[in-house]
Amino acid sequence: MDNPRHRPHVRHDSAFLESIERRDMDRRNNLSEFVMFWHHDPADMCRYETLDLSNTGARLRTNTPLPEGMTGVAMTAKSCDEQIERTVMVVWSRSIRDTQGNTTHHEAGLRFI
Repeated sequence: MDNPRHRPHVRHDSAFLESIERRDMDRRNNLSEFVMFWHHDPADMCRYETLDLSNTGARLRTNTPLPEGMTGVAMTAKSCDEQIERTVMVVWSRSIRDTQGNTTHHEAGLRFI
């Protein structure tokens, strides 16, 4: 069976992406509406609250966890009327809990690819 880890160009590209330190990029704290669709359901436009936005990705607030690896297309960030139109991938998702340990919402990190 073909394994991407055994292909040298895939390992090289992956190492390059992992070497980029996204926290060094200019992040804009951006409370706005992020409009996008997911590849598994392109007819359904989704809206999420953005917590921050940069040239390499975004952090979203969601009601449910987003599966890591899921891909879609970001269209716009509403508050600044910024056209994005870039493919995104969920790179992390986590629950946010209150002081009693109850989940209040979820956050997800998207990387522009």
